[in-house]
Amino acid sequence: MIRFLAVLANSGEMVYFFFDHFLWLSRIGSIDAKLAKKMSFISAFGESFGYTFFIIIDCIFIKQRLKSLKKLQHSTDEPKEEIGAKISEIRGDIVMRLMGISANVADLLIALAEIHPNPFCNHTITLGISGLVSAWAGWYRNWPS
Repeated sequence: MIRFLAVLANSGEMVYFFFDHFLWLSRIGSIDAKLAKKMSFISAFGESFGYTFFIIIDCIFIKQRLKSLKKLQHSTDEPKEEIGAKISEIRGDIVMRLMGISANVADLLIALAEIHPNPFCNHTITLGISGLVSAWAGWYRNWPS
């Protein structure tokens, strides 16, 4: 199941990366400038498609990690040091996945503003907060200490 979702998520990213190149080529005048709007829509749609499945994948993993955490907290088979280390590792993974979800949701809002302009997604505050959340989550995922 996860592999199938990962294929869908990465397919959306591939569409985004592919058409984003044509978007920039049209914006700099290398290809017909009239293509920019269409390329932007297709690129943002692929990006949104990918983010949706990345969010689903992270939610599934968080659910699995919470079950593992619950089992470990009630386990008496292993030494306390080992259990504590495993619990710490699981909690760290959950935090990183939550950071991934927050970044993907923020980026999804930004992409939705491009696909279907509306008062909520295109509002200055929504776009500003989304950009800040995405940057903060990306920073934390790269430098968690």
